[in-house]
Amino acid sequence: MTKLRFFLDSEFNEHVQAHMLEPISIALVPEDKTAPAYYGVSAEFNAAALTPWLRENVESHLPPFSKRRDNAAIAGEISDYLTRFANSADPVTSVEIWAYNGGTDQVVLANFFGGLMGLRQAFRDAGLPAPTFRDAKELVRATGESLPPPKNAHDSLADAVWTRDLFHHLAPKLTPEQRFLIK
Repeated sequence: MTKLRFFLDSEFNEHVQAHMLEPISIALVPEDKTAPAYYGVSAEFNAAALTPWLRENVESHLPPFSKRRDNAAIAGEISDYLTRFANSADPVTSVEIWAYNGGTDQVVLANFFGGLMGLRQAFRDAGLPAPTFRDAKELVRATGESLPPPKNAHDSLADAVWTRDLFHHLAPKLTPEQRFLIK
């Protein structure tokens, strides 16, 4: 059985429209530190609707507008990125996506694909099984430990790397009874 793990973080604006998380940036970091990460920034988010907190803590980390892409392009890039991990010689039998704020990050990722069904289809089209979403806060609760936030917190790439580091720091500290959290 080959399990593939990714660590996810996103930044979003929830102040544009009720019941909507507007994607700003997204990062997927593989468990394998030798493999490349994916980072994308939307050119479609409503910058005029950013709160002062988002301006100070999120927008300050973003690349210039010329390096941002529309949401459909980001979805295509993520799909292409995922195909790198499909391996016909040793097929991937499960995919986990870990995030520190798993619920919101899952919604933001799915928004790029038009919803969860579109996201699952993108994984299947890449030759991977549909992902299972996991929340790294489960490990924090189980161990009672954490890590200091990254120096550039709220940069989705830095936060996704931090989530991977958190996972690798906490997983060995799980008791035998708690190991089910990472199986």
